[in-house]
Amino acid sequence: MTRRCLLSLGLVSLLSATACGSSGAPTPAARDAAAGVEVLRIQLLAGEDLARLDYRVVDYEKARRSLEQAISLFPESVGASPPLAVADIGTLGPLQQRPSRADRVQFILFTNRGRALRRGTTAVLAIGGTRITGIPVS
Repeated sequence: MTRRCLLSLGLVSLLSATACGSSGAPTPAARDAAAGVEVLRIQLLAGEDLARLDYRVVDYEKARRSLEQAISLFPESVGASPPLAVADIGTLGPLQQRPSRADRVQFILFTNRGRALRRGTTAVLAIGGTRITGIPVS
């Protein structure tokens, strides 16, 4: 197999393992009516090289429109690093679930470049012109 295929398979298995292994229902961290989503938490994965943002759709139409815009994540601190982008693999594209009408937890994966996000801190999610602050990182 090619290196790209192996990487893709590894990420898919990592996502499956974390989705199945989550303990209990996450508590809401931040809700944003303008974006139509309720952000639940951020988990650091793969030796803290990836950040998984879990969210739930509260208004499908708003979420669908807002999640089509540019999405970035960054630490909530003074002089923080540049925004973290949605992880993107050439053959799979952006590692982000599309909004769903089903009441379930969905995710977006970000590359944690330079390990800017650290456990125990908070982060800011920017969706277009909307900012959701105070998201705990675990």
